[in-house]
Amino acid sequence: MMQKFTDKLGNWNPQLLREIKGRIKPRNVLLTIFISLVSQFLLVLYFQTQIITEKTANAIQTITNEYCTGEKTYINAATRICLQDELGNIIINWESWFRNIFTWLSIIACFAILVAGTYLIISDLANEQRRETLNFIRLSPLSPQSILLGKMLGVPILLYFAVLLAIPLHLWSGLAANIPLVEIFSFYAVIVAAGILYYSGGLLFGLVGSWLSGFQAWLGSGGVLGFLILTRPGRFAEIQQSEYPFFVLKLINPTSFIPNYSVDYSFKFVASELANYHWFAIPLGATFVTIIGFALFIYLMTTWFIWHSLQRCFRDPNATMLSKKQSYLLTSCFAILTIGCANWQKFLFANGNSYTISENLTCLLVLNLWLFLYLIAALNPHRQTLYDWARYRHIYSFKEFGNSKLIKDLIWSEKSPGLVAIALNTIIAITALSLFILLSGIGFDRAIPAFLALIFAGNLTMIYAGLAQLMLLMKTEQPVLWATGTVGAVMILPLVIVAMLFSNPENNTLAWLFSIAAPLVILYPTGHSESFISVFLAVICQWMIIGLLVFLLMRYLRKAGESAKRSH
Repeated sequence: MMQKFTDKLGNWNPQLLREIKGRIKPRNVLLTIFISLVSQFLLVLYFQTQIITEKTANAIQTITNEYCTGEKTYINAATRICLQDELGNIIINWESWFRNIFTWLSIIACFAILVAGTYLIISDLANEQRRETLNFIRLSPLSPQSILLGKMLGVPILLYFAVLLAIPLHLWSGLAANIPLVEIFSFYAVIVAAGILYYSGGLLFGLVGSWLSGFQAWLGSGGVLGFLILTRPGRFAEIQQSEYPFFVLKLINPTSFIPNYSVDYSFKFVASELANYHWFAIPLGATFVTIIGFALFIYLMTTWFIWHSLQRCFRDPNATMLSKKQSYLLTSCFAILTIGCANWQKFLFANGNSYTISENLTCLLVLNLWLFLYLIAALNPHRQTLYDWARYRHIYSFKEFGNSKLIKDLIWSEKSPGLVAIALNTIIAITALSLFILLSGIGFDRAIPAFLALIFAGNLTMIYAGLAQLMLLMKTEQPVLWATGTVGAVMILPLVIVAMLFSNPENNTLAWLFSIAAPLVILYPTGHSESFISVFLAVICQWMIIGLLVFLLMRYLRKAGESAKRSH
């Protein structure tokens, strides 16, 4: 029977069978069982020690405990006064005890699946590339989807097994804590969807980040760990986060959907975070079903874009991660999703003040910064691709930029420079944010700085994109490293230098307007500091820098096309 199952599995996905055979060894399976069961035992044992008994209560004269059933000792206290039954036994709140076990099992499972699983997938791809076996896999008749799915299901197979062994305890503790079964299985659905999303991102990072060498897996899994910690429930609990677009990041963290999340009093705002969530003033957090459905939609949409990138990069390592058409769709979807997370209920029904609008716009600008850093990496082709494009497009005159064929090529062609596509994506984002400013009801005196902030954000995006494209044209062994380092330096160094020389934007506004903080300096004016002359000079200088970068890029491509024409 096992042979028949193996044959069927091999016929369905040979790559999955290859991964499983390489990992399912008796020693590995026994070690996985041991680690999973011992970890569960230690967790239950720890919580068992937290239960106060009559003996320990008399010994240490303790009258309060987290799992007692009396009143709280003070507001927001983590402990309650212990009560005794007729026989003198301490009355234990077993529902709370089981809920904490359920919660911690959920947290551990999320971190194990997402962090450890991402590390395993990236590390496996790095090993395949180092052994030069990945190219052989590419040459196989299997489809990219089949190969990548086999990697996703097979590489963390032992991790899946360890988590499956913990499901009985997880279900038992959840039901004992009176958590509805539908909520538990909804949480499982979120974990599965999140795992697919994170693993897809790990596969993509493994394919395009090979230049990081042995540091690749640690960086990828470390990024996931940092993201999960920063967006965990209860983080910055003193802020009503559901009123800000940053809350969308919590929806990508499955720990936000742990039913009846209750570890200690610091997480007291978690329930209200989801309950108060609105999207375009629609109360999606009103029911558990709607907020789960919306989160699953985000996972599905993001995974769809990542898988398009995966298929492109797997077939051709030199291909861009996104086609230009896909990038326009991505930017549009991202704009709708994030702008919908703004505090529309306050803007439309409570006449939100200008400071609240500025805060929401700041969050949107930061989110868009990360989007465009990805687009810069995903749309700018490498040197050989651009050289081939220029060689076969030398019939287009770069001097006659109005040439319709050239314009169509720059907008839609996958091998043309990415600068025009990034500019169009910038226009899409700025248009969406401009509509947000207009519809938010902000006053004219605050609307002008908001629109100027968008202009500066667009200028900086084009400067970073132009620099990255020029660095990718360099004849070096690691052009991606040079592009990443250059863009990172241009983003960080001016800000550090200006902050050291002029700690306050009032001291020298013009200098601050050439740093990455320029949109915020404009958005939060400090009295008379933002003079019209300073803003005008900064905008003109940035446009000149963009023009210079475009000129250098066009000159290189023109020379490449002319040299190819002479060689023919």
